[in-house]
Amino acid sequence: MKSHYKYDDITDNITDAHTQLGLPCEDKAHLETVIILIEKNQHTSRQITHDELRSIKIEIKTIPTGKQRVLRRALNNTLYYLHQHCGWQIPQPQIKKLIDTQLIWMQLISQQANDASRLYAGYLEEKRHFLKYRPEFNIGFITVALSIEVAPLSLDYWADILNRPEAIELYEQQLTLIVHHQSRRVSNEPSSHYFTRYALTPFTCRLLLDYFETRKQKVTTKGLHKALNHYLSTVPYGLANKTAMQWQHCFQNIWFFEYGLPSVLLLDISQPHRHVAFHPCNSHVRNDDSISNIYDHNWHQPDYSTFSSNKSQGWPHRDLLKAVKNQPSSKWKAILNAQFTTPPAWDYDNIIPTILYHFTYDLIQFGGVKADILSPSTIHKYTNIYTLLTDHPLSYSAACDHDALMQWATTVYDKLESEGDHWLIYNFFRFLPQLSVTEHFDITQFSSPFLSLSVDPFRLSTDQCFITLNALLSQSNGSALQRLFCAVALILGFYGALRRGEVLRLRCQDIVCNPDDLERITLCIRNTDEGNTKSKDTRFIYLSIPEPAAKLVYTVSRIKRHCLPDDPLLGFVNETMASRQLHYLLPITKALKILWGNNVRFHHLRHSGAHWLMQQGLQFTLDWNISPFSFGAATQAMLTRESCQKRFDFWLEGLNFSDVNDGLLFDVIGKQLGHRHYTTTRWSYLHGIEWLTPLFSTKDYTTEYDELRYLLKISPQCKSVFRFLKSLYSERKEEISILNEQDVIRYLLKKKRLKELQSVSPKQDSFTLSDDNNAFKTLWLSQCPDTTIQHHHSPSKTLFNYQTLSLVESLISDNEPEPTFLTLSQLWEVSGKHNAITLTKTQRLALSKLGPMIIDNQNLTLSLTLKCNKVNGLHFEQVFHLPLFRCFRFHFDLQQNRKTDISNNLQLINTHFKTSKDTLTTRTVDKGKTKFTITLTFIPQSPCLFQMLCDFLHYG
Repeated sequence: MKSHYKYDDITDNITDAHTQLGLPCEDKAHLETVIILIEKNQHTSRQITHDELRSIKIEIKTIPTGKQRVLRRALNNTLYYLHQHCGWQIPQPQIKKLIDTQLIWMQLISQQANDASRLYAGYLEEKRHFLKYRPEFNIGFITVALSIEVAPLSLDYWADILNRPEAIELYEQQLTLIVHHQSRRVSNEPSSHYFTRYALTPFTCRLLLDYFETRKQKVTTKGLHKALNHYLSTVPYGLANKTAMQWQHCFQNIWFFEYGLPSVLLLDISQPHRHVAFHPCNSHVRNDDSISNIYDHNWHQPDYSTFSSNKSQGWPHRDLLKAVKNQPSSKWKAILNAQFTTPPAWDYDNIIPTILYHFTYDLIQFGGVKADILSPSTIHKYTNIYTLLTDHPLSYSAACDHDALMQWATTVYDKLESEGDHWLIYNFFRFLPQLSVTEHFDITQFSSPFLSLSVDPFRLSTDQCFITLNALLSQSNGSALQRLFCAVALILGFYGALRRGEVLRLRCQDIVCNPDDLERITLCIRNTDEGNTKSKDTRFIYLSIPEPAAKLVYTVSRIKRHCLPDDPLLGFVNETMASRQLHYLLPITKALKILWGNNVRFHHLRHSGAHWLMQQGLQFTLDWNISPFSFGAATQAMLTRESCQKRFDFWLEGLNFSDVNDGLLFDVIGKQLGHRHYTTTRWSYLHGIEWLTPLFSTKDYTTEYDELRYLLKISPQCKSVFRFLKSLYSERKEEISILNEQDVIRYLLKKKRLKELQSVSPKQDSFTLSDDNNAFKTLWLSQCPDTTIQHHHSPSKTLFNYQTLSLVESLISDNEPEPTFLTLSQLWEVSGKHNAITLTKTQRLALSKLGPMIIDNQNLTLSLTLKCNKVNGLHFEQVFHLPLFRCFRFHFDLQQNRKTDISNNLQLINTHFKTSKDTLTTRTVDKGKTKFTITLTFIPQSPCLFQMLCDFLHYG
């Protein structure tokens, strides 16, 4: 965790990082010396300053022997690893030395240029021979085919893959290869279970399937190296024997020169541990009931009149443990489904017991990371941490605030003393991002900075983003502005690839919408009074958003046009950041988890935006008109050449792409994301690599007849190839010669054997944007209810909804709105904020018994004249002490006959009517009865809102 690791783990990783490139590295003893020197500065963040680096070099200089040179090289080795594999920020002069390391690697690749050219030409000849005559399988030929058509991986990886038939998977209608990371990791780190995905060509997929059917013995790295040496020494290659690393450099040379892969991307595809893939949710059952509850407050708001902070609270997870303790594991799921269908509600002041309940439930239902079923004793061990958490409550609002949540976790962690307790709490912390309320928890703060960053890989397609957007807008139980703010937060989080805090801290002055081209939106991400950017720097993000979605962003800008520049873009004036997190981000997280899986969280919108921005940049650079992959309609529309160019117009400024330095593409993308180095973008956001190699290797791919015959498993001499393709093409035979790779894959997936491949994404989500550019806006407005509506959970209550269709339309109209958003915010702030404004039947009855109210629309007042007695006092308390009436100023006027004692009435007024904020006037008269008048003056200066409230009070 923060400091518990072994030096061997780090030195092994540093050595591996260099060995995998064929680069020299100093021995472990010298590397350990350097690590100890770096450790002296007590690094809690992944950064080393210029002064720290200078002091280390000075200390090395004090050594009076040639060991100085060795330690300087060891320092460079260590800094290369920390920068490339652990995400450290290092001084700029040192980065130049790391570039030299990359150049040495490229020199090693260039040294193989002559043999690589012969190898590539020989492979093309050998492949034609194989397709025509179908000789027996040669493991050397298979390795060469995989290295040239899939990726130039090391022989260690190919040996592992050739022993795993299950490595082939169908992913989003793409043939892929699962490659498990082989880097040495700390065994209890989540990174030890990482894998990545590579794209298979149709030929290599069929080759592997056929090989697995005839495989006779296990393949070892040593045996594979020997077989490769022997195979490539024969005709048509005639190459001398090489080391395993030299062969990898040879294949890397082919990808660099034949496919035109830049060196930075060549490094990516050569090393699987540089990127992490993910398992998508196999089935996202869209439960309408669950979706309809995303705007509900799923926590118990405390009743502070009876609430005690020292009140004892139970631990509901213990009921789960008790229920399965003496039962066989085969019955556990049935017990959960029968007895624990409804989880405990979230207690506003301490949600830890409920979190631990969900943690225990998942351990019982799904097991651990390595075992499907855990023993009761193991589950008890993992969950017994409640004894450590008893003195550390966590409120619901604090859990929704990233800084408060991390401070709570740090406090808990630092209070522990034993390494075993640290591990148990760390394991519990890893579960927190799975829950909506704590999905923003950053586990990397509890990992050693000397080990690789952990990453939570996932991304959504544009289609999935729009399906989520549709769900957010179409729920009638969220208020109009809450649904709009949630929708815009989703859009900006996805298209802008923004962090949670960046979305929340956006102010009115930080967004520029172009009314002449609504698709173009500019954001300024900067430090504000509510917090700083992660890099402490200001950056501008230039977005191109489809107009139906962009109109929602423009609508918010219109609504906020009277606000101050520093007012938050999302939320009401004076609304706290914690409240904005709770009401505009939490519903998005709930929707994402319901639709796409429990592991999905708001931050994955940033992952998604970064991925599609990279896709747009690469496709535009490589001159693809449309994406070569099978995506849904909305994602395909995002990846057309026109859309890609529009996304990068801010950089091109009217120039053709050929007129700019395309080598700056990664820097431009990184700057949009707020990253100083591509390393951060690649590891944390660009998941898998199956989307990269086809962009370079399949642009001009066409399938010849001999290859078609092999792919279709028909005789090499068969003349009737075309009858197998009738379902694919009905045009002239000559047109089949332009069959591309995606056409072939779509057809092959209908055939036996390939049809049986394990599919990890069985359904392709697709969302077709309407031709009506107001489609999302219309959907939003269609769910704006009337002023008074029935409470959807309690029919006996009526809800006051001031965000009606007519009011919202007034806010976004070209006319001067009445009320303005400032006035609306004032009403929101004084009348209970986001709490539902309701009147029960009992409260309406009490209101009616107080007598008629006189409404003065000109002065925005309500007045009541009633007897000053205890019965009316109780009725008054029942209604007018509700948060709703905080939007009024109360004035009490008591006219008392001089012959009557006034003290009793004053006591009644102070007990049942008046609060400390109200005013009271007393008058004594010689004649007449006692008269008690209450005047309520509406605080917001808005006749419209006043009339709406009056209509609500008189409803029914």
